[in-house]
Amino acid sequence: MRVTALITICLLIVSIAFKAYSEDHKLRDLDAFIEQAMKDYGVPGASVAVVKDNDVVYLKGFGLRKTGSDLKVNENTIFQLASVTKTFTAASVGIAVDRGNMEFDEEVINILPYFALHDPYPTRYTTPRDLLSHRTGLPAFTGDLFDHLGYTREEVVRRIRFIEPACSFREEANYSNLGFFLAGETAANSSGSTWENLVRTSILSPLGMNRSGFTDSIDKQSNAAFPHAFIDGDTRVVPYNKQGVLAPAGAMTSTASDMAHYMVMLLDQGKYLGRQILSPETVTQMFTPAMVDTPGFAELPPISAESGFNYGLAWGIYHWKNHRILEKGGALDGMRSVTVLVPELKLGITVLANMNLTVLPEAVRAYVLERYLGDADYDIQAEIQERSKKIAAMLSFDPETKINNPKPPSLDLRGYTGTYENDVYGEFTVVLKEGSLGVLAGPAQYTGTLSHVNYDTFHLNWPIVINLPDETTFVIDSEGKVTQFITESIGTFKKTE
Repeated sequence: MRVTALITICLLIVSIAFKAYSEDHKLRDLDAFIEQAMKDYGVPGASVAVVKDNDVVYLKGFGLRKTGSDLKVNENTIFQLASVTKTFTAASVGIAVDRGNMEFDEEVINILPYFALHDPYPTRYTTPRDLLSHRTGLPAFTGDLFDHLGYTREEVVRRIRFIEPACSFREEANYSNLGFFLAGETAANSSGSTWENLVRTSILSPLGMNRSGFTDSIDKQSNAAFPHAFIDGDTRVVPYNKQGVLAPAGAMTSTASDMAHYMVMLLDQGKYLGRQILSPETVTQMFTPAMVDTPGFAELPPISAESGFNYGLAWGIYHWKNHRILEKGGALDGMRSVTVLVPELKLGITVLANMNLTVLPEAVRAYVLERYLGDADYDIQAEIQERSKKIAAMLSFDPETKINNPKPPSLDLRGYTGTYENDVYGEFTVVLKEGSLGVLAGPAQYTGTLSHVNYDTFHLNWPIVINLPDETTFVIDSEGKVTQFITESIGTFKKTE
C-alpha cells in the first residue's frame, strides 16, 4: 500500500511539473515580445495576466506608470478598464437574475418604470438581453457626451427617449454605451441598490478583487497608471476621462492580478475558490450569441469575416482554430484594455496599457492565442501593425489639410453667440471669449471650443483626447440672424435667445 501511495504521489508531482513546464514553454518568449511591442507602439506601461485551467500561469507588469518618471508598472498597478467594464455590467445583471430579481428576457419597463425609447414598440418590449447585445436600435456611440454635462442618471434615462433610432428594433447591432448604462440602471433598480454597490458587493468582494473599483477614485490611488497620448510629436500625460454618469459602460478600474481572479471565475462556470459567484446557467447565457454583427475597424486579427462575429451579453464572440473565443476590448482617453476567454481551453488573457488607442493589447493577446491554439496561416502581428497604421490615419486630424481657400464667417463672431437647445442634450450656450467662440454645455457648463473652418462652419472640440472635432454649421435666416446650429454627431440645436 505504501509503495502504491508513493507511486501515486510521484506521478502527481511529475504531472504537476510537466504542466508547469508546458505552460512556461508556451509563454517563454512572452516577456521579450511584450517589451518589443511596447517599443513598436510607443506604450509607456502595460500589465498582463494569463490564466489556464484555474491557475495563473503568467502575471507581470512592464514599463512605467508615468512617462519620464521612475514609477514602474507591476501586476497590482491600477488601470482603467474602459469598456471591459461592460462584462461586469452583464455579470451584475446576471447576479440580479440569479437572485430572482429580474430575467434576461423580462421587459425593462417592468423594472425601470421611467424607461422609454423613441418609439413605443421597443419601449414596451426591450429586455436586458437587448441592452447587453446592442440590438435596441439606439445609434452607435450616441449619448457619450452625457458623462460630462452634469445630468443625474435619472435625467439621462429620461432624455434617451428623444434619441431617434438608427434602425428598427433588433434589426442590427449598434454599439451603444447608453444601452449598457440602461442595463446597469435596470440591474441596480431591481436590486434596490446602486450599480456600483451591486458590483462591489456581489462580484469584486467575493472574488477578492481588492484593488478594483471605479474611476472616481483612480487619481487618489498610490499605484495607478497615468493615461498617455501622442500629442504634437511627444508622448504626454492626459487627464483621466472618468465615466461617472454612464459608469456601467466604462467606469471600472482593476489590475492584472485582480482580473486573473475574474477570468478564473468565468472560465469555471461562475465558481471561484469553491464559491458560486454566478450560476452556470447565467454564465452560459452571457457566452451565448444574441446578435450577429460584421467585424469593424475596432476588431483586429484574428477576428475577420472568416471568423464571424456575434455579440453575446457584453462579449464579442468569434471562432478561430476550431475554438470559440470571447473578447471585450476597451478604450478611454490614454488607456486601452482587452480581456479574452477561450472557454473550452479554460484560457484567459487580460492586457492593460496606458496609451491612447494603442493596439498593444490585441497584439499581446494574438501572441498568446497562437501559442495555445496554433500559428495563424499569415503573419498576424504584421497584419495588426498594418491595421494600427490605418486606424491612426483614420483618426488623425489636421485642419490645415482639410480646408481649401477658407472664407471668413458671414457674421461678426458676436452674431453666433446665444442660447441653443436640443431635446436630447439640453441647453448649450455659445460665448465669445478673448476673440474666440466657445460652448458651455449642460448644467455642468462643460466647455468646448469652436474653431472656424469656412463661412458659417466651425469645428466643435471637447477636451476629450479620444474624440475627433465635430463639424458644426450655423444656419442663418434671410434677416441675417442665426436660427440654429447643426452638428454631425450630436444633432441640431435651435436658438432660443
